[in-house]
Amino acid sequence: MQRRKGQTGERELFALLSSELGFVVQRTLNQSRQGGADGMDIPGWAVEVKRQEALSIPVWWEQTERQAVGRKPILFYRVSRKPWRAVLDLCDVIPDTFTLRGNLCETSLQAACVIIRESLGGGYD
Repeated sequence: MQRRKGQTGERELFALLSSELGFVVQRTLNQSRQGGADGMDIPGWAVEVKRQEALSIPVWWEQTERQAVGRKPILFYRVSRKPWRAVLDLCDVIPDTFTLRGNLCETSLQAACVIIRESLGGGYD
């Protein structure tokens, strides 16, 4: 049941990301060979998805960072009846200002998509 909830959460998030980013975001079949993160087709980003009721952001973030392997880690999570949230390291958001890893910020799905688009050279609002 928990696994199905996670897979449903991934599909829901990837549909939202696809809509926000303007290109199809989906789980890659080779994820285990590419570090294990949930979504590998956002260039430069390692996406981890959690759809659970009990928040465990520090543990999830450790997993997200461990699986990033040369990419920027980003954690998306959602609990029931709440919107999707994103956790990023400020080093990946404002690299000229934050040079020390471990300064996390939490934001909305829409704001995270703006950050991702900017990192891809999109220049979107």
